[in-house]
Amino acid sequence: MPTARPLPPLLPVMLSRRLKRLLFSGAAFVAFAVSAIGLLHTPLGRPLLAKLGVGCPITKATAAQIDHARTIPAAAYLGKGPAPTRPALGFTFEKTTLAEVEAWAKGHGIACETINGNETLRSCKDVPATALGESADFVAAEAVDFEFRASRTLAVLTVLRRGLTVEKANTMAAGMSGRLHDALGAPQRVAGENTRAHFAKGPLQAFQEEYAFGDYGATLTETRLGSTGVLLREHYFSPVP
Repeated sequence: MPTARPLPPLLPVMLSRRLKRLLFSGAAFVAFAVSAIGLLHTPLGRPLLAKLGVGCPITKATAAQIDHARTIPAAAYLGKGPAPTRPALGFTFEKTTLAEVEAWAKGHGIACETINGNETLRSCKDVPATALGESADFVAAEAVDFEFRASRTLAVLTVLRRGLTVEKANTMAAGMSGRLHDALGAPQRVAGENTRAHFAKGPLQAFQEEYAFGDYGATLTETRLGSTGVLLREHYFSPVP
């Protein structure tokens, strides 16, 4: 059975005291950080970091430096068994190339750009769910970020949607969770509940599932952000060196 407890993010980030005060404090900040840190390092959150003077150094690093940086969170996966499969929305870790993602985007009429000019970091906007192999009933992804190794093969994939109603987010999260459960079995860790009653408790309510293997990691995070609706984030990555 999965252990239901608060989860650290897969890619922890040290935030400045100023940013912590601006977000929230105490227990509220801890709950928020689990699902918000990933948002801060997407095209939606990077302008906030820049405004606060808390730039994300990873976007300015070389491909080799980024590859090395990934070994830090990947160390938590050492010694775990291999995943039965490594779902990544139709892409393949260590095989899908930057050129193939560019061709995929062009074929679907999707606009992508480098992140801060870094050729191994790409962000694609307004991506139809069907282009990701997801249900046509799903809301289009506001941003899909790809991180490539120095070899130009895929290492990390993050999909972000926001402004969802609780009902829509619950339905989509249930579908995503079911797909991961069918492929990987039960998640190793779970926090919160994917129910309307749970999210009705107020802003910052969250649900998260984490799957962790020696060669694969996936996290599904759903967070209610007050009047702006619900944020839904899928994060897939390969801890393979």
